Amino acid sequence: MSDNNTTCMEAQDFVASTLAPMLILELILGIPGTILALWILGCKAPWKPSTVYLLNLALADVLLLIGLPFHIDSVIRGSWIFQDVFCRITLFMLSVNQSASIAFMTLMAVDRFFRIVYPHHTICNLSIRSIVRISCVVWIAVVTLRLPLLVTQLLRSYENLSVSLCYNIYMWTESGLGMKVHNFLYVAEFILAFMLLLFCSVRIYYHIRDNTRLREHRRVKRTVNLLLTVVIMFTFCFMPSYITGLVALFLKDVSSCSPYLVVGKLFSVSVILAYLNCALDPILYCLSNAGFRDTLKGVANSTGFTKFKLSLIIVTVTCVINSLDLH
Repeated sequence: MSDNNTTCMEAQDFVASTLAPMLILELILGIPGTILALWILGCKAPWKPSTVYLLNLALADVLLLIGLPFHIDSVIRGSWIFQDVFCRITLFMLSVNQSASIAFMTLMAVDRFFRIVYPHHTICNLSIRSIVRISCVVWIAVVTLRLPLLVTQLLRSYENLSVSLCYNIYMWTESGLGMKVHNFLYVAEFILAFMLLLFCSVRIYYHIRDNTRLREHRRVKRTVNLLLTVVIMFTFCFMPSYITGLVALFLKDVSSCSPYLVVGKLFSVSVILAYLNCALDPILYCLSNAGFRDTLKGVANSTGFTKFKLSLIIVTVTCVINSLDLH
């Protein structure tokens, strides 16, 4: 085997040894959290804007959880065995997950911004039907902008190694016009969302800075913690994948082993971080939705080992139901 091939195989082994265990762990952590979120937000929690946004965030995670096992299998095998069409579908689902997650996290941040800084604004009084329509528009936009992934051949075959690879990084090295436009919009979406998130965070900070009563309010504290969590997720989960993708634009030599080296030493780290958002999303559910928190507290209290205090709304509803039963 040539030195070039030996280097390729070493990079491939690096991918399998470092990427696969972390992806498996993220899958294990993501499945129960997403199922629990779909159950609580879809069936238990009262419907309000945060519930709708979080439910859509959980639906986005479903796409990740569907595509992730195939990606893990590819990493462990060192080759993609599911043909080109399913490669496109898998990368499409993983990319839609990331874009939709960023979109709905941003919508949550904007919603909280208006409720704290401009509590009497029309946006704060939008009906659930309007929120659902906004969510549908977001899904249509995200899916439409990711369609080039479905019509571009992203599976790479290496005859000298007898393997085929299906990695997200190949969408960055594709030179077709459709993918160039796709990649530009893909980056623009993230930059716009990140700048909007930072703007909302800074404005809220200055709005509550000199108002001790508002700053100490429990709901405001949760909002600050929510925004801080989203900023951290944007910075450490999503940003590395975009930086890696931009770097890949200058490493387009797919005839050599450069794709292996990029995937093995740089892209593997960004992939681990990007897919980590699914495992971290339950933190957002707890910070954003009282119904989600109270359901978890109720389940924990039912074991007899904890005595968490439920929110005032839940306690009031419980008292009313009990009084009706007595009569």
